[in-house]
Amino acid sequence: MAAAALAQKPPAASAPPAGQTPAQSHPATKANDELLARAGKLYYSTAHTGFEGFDCAIHPDWHALFVSAQPGVPIAADDPRIVLLKSAKIALHAHAKGNSSVEWTPPATAGKPLDESSANMLDGLHQAVEQSLMGFLQFWTPFVDGSAVPASSEGLELTKTEDGYRLYAEENGTAVTEVLDNQLLLKEFHVAMNQATVDFAPAYKPTEKGLLVSSFLAHVLPAGAPSGQAQEMHVTIAYQTVDGFAVPAELTMNVLNSGAFEFALDGCTVSRLTK
Repeated sequence: MAAAALAQKPPAASAPPAGQTPAQSHPATKANDELLARAGKLYYSTAHTGFEGFDCAIHPDWHALFVSAQPGVPIAADDPRIVLLKSAKIALHAHAKGNSSVEWTPPATAGKPLDESSANMLDGLHQAVEQSLMGFLQFWTPFVDGSAVPASSEGLELTKTEDGYRLYAEENGTAVTEVLDNQLLLKEFHVAMNQATVDFAPAYKPTEKGLLVSSFLAHVLPAGAPSGQAQEMHVTIAYQTVDGFAVPAELTMNVLNSGAFEFALDGCTVSRLTK
């Protein structure tokens, strides 16, 4: 099941726990394949368009981040930390098949070394930006490359329910469950890996090329953590059209009780697969 590779780098294969046998293989059926084909046609997909990825300059709203991370604490727009952060240059190099990266060019300090506090802040927020953007791409990519809806029912357990359909598959230690309603709208997406469980609910906006994911609510629970300690994240995406493709223009990632990253993306270019 293509969606089992939710992350751009799929989890390493692992043997089932002791006493547990591998998931039963389910053969494809014509009826199930036809249902998946109908579902796949509803959604925006770059799978057959030659889209390889995009490159954009990234502009975080540092003031909004500081305010959201410290509720009730006055933060001036010209706070020295914000001024310093604004002078860093950031670029996102997104690739549909993986190996995406964030390019961070530190602020120019005219040969004057930064004090320890400023250096640590820059390093910490560099890592936070990179982790946030890479995590976003891992969640977002399957919804725009067509892999969120499998092309074949081979190896897939597809069950009709009262409210729609349930899709389930296991592969290389990862279990994926998808819940579709009777109109084949994907309502829930659950991924259980060795290191974490991710549950999220997407929302879409209609476009001429199909339904395009516009937001999702995610809950991430590290392996072994109590269920009440899942990290809740709200993500919204506004788009721009670049060379005929939908590319994020504004991205908000709000992590409950942690803070909100608001990114603006501009100067974007799109790359295509070479034939």
